[in-house]
Amino acid sequence: MAAMYLALILARVGTFVAIMPLFADRTPRLVRAGLAMTLTLFYFSAVAPRWDASLAQAPSWNGWPFLLVLLREMLIGAAFGLAMSLFLLPAQVAGAFVSNQVGLAVGPVRGVTEASASGALSAVFEILAAVVFLELDGHHVVLTALHATFAHWPLGGVAIPQPSESALAGLSRAQEAGTLLAAPLALSLWLLTILLAFLARAAPQLNIQSVGFTLQSLAVLLGSAYLLPELARVLTQEMSRSLGGLARWLE
Repeated sequence: MAAMYLALILARVGTFVAIMPLFADRTPRLVRAGLAMTLTLFYFSAVAPRWDASLAQAPSWNGWPFLLVLLREMLIGAAFGLAMSLFLLPAQVAGAFVSNQVGLAVGPVRGVTEASASGALSAVFEILAAVVFLELDGHHVVLTALHATFAHWPLGGVAIPQPSESALAGLSRAQEAGTLLAAPLALSLWLLTILLAFLARAAPQLNIQSVGFTLQSLAVLLGSAYLLPELARVLTQEMSRSLGGLARWLE
C-alpha cells in the first residue's frame, strides 16, 4: 500500500515538474528528476496528503484500476504545469510576433523556457519574463498551487480538473497581454515600413529590401533597449495580477 501511495504522489509531482516551463526543457534531466524525487519524498514523509485508501484494498487494485488512477494523477500534474505556463505566455507571444514581423525568426535559437526554436528577440523577452517571475516569488506560488491540488483533488480519487471559465479567461488575457506588449514595437515597424515605401518610390535604384531589413532590425533592437524598463513594468503588473488571482484561488 505504501508503494502505491508513493507512486501516486510521484506521478502527480513528476509530471508537474516535467511540464512546468521553468523546470522543463532546458533544465538537465538529472536536476528535474532530483527535484521530483525530493518533492515526492517531502510529501510522502512530512505532508502525507489524503488519499482514497479503500481503493488499495480492492482485489483488482493491482491491475487496470491502478493504471487508470495513475494516469489521472499524471493528468492533474500536467494540467497544472500547463496552467502555470500562462505566466510566461505574454512574453512568448510578444517576442514571436515581433520576430516574425522583422524576420529575425529566420535564424532561430533555442528558447529559454520552451523546447521549440524561437527568434533571438523572443529569447530576450522570455529571459525578461522569467526574471520578473522569479523576482515576484512566482516559484513559491507555483509550489503552493501544487500543494493545493492535493487538497482539492485527493490522491486516488475519480474527480478530474475541468477547464473553468477563469482558466479560459486567463488564456485569453495572456494572449491579449502579449499582443499589447508588442504593440509599441509593431507600431514602430509599421511606420518604418511606410517610410521605406516612400523611399522606394522616390529612389527606385536603392535596394530597399536589404536596407529595410537592416533598418527594421536596428529599430527593433533600439526600441527594445529603450522600452525595456516599460516592458518590465508591464510584465510585473500582469504577473502580479495573475499571481494575486491564483493566491485568492488557493485560499
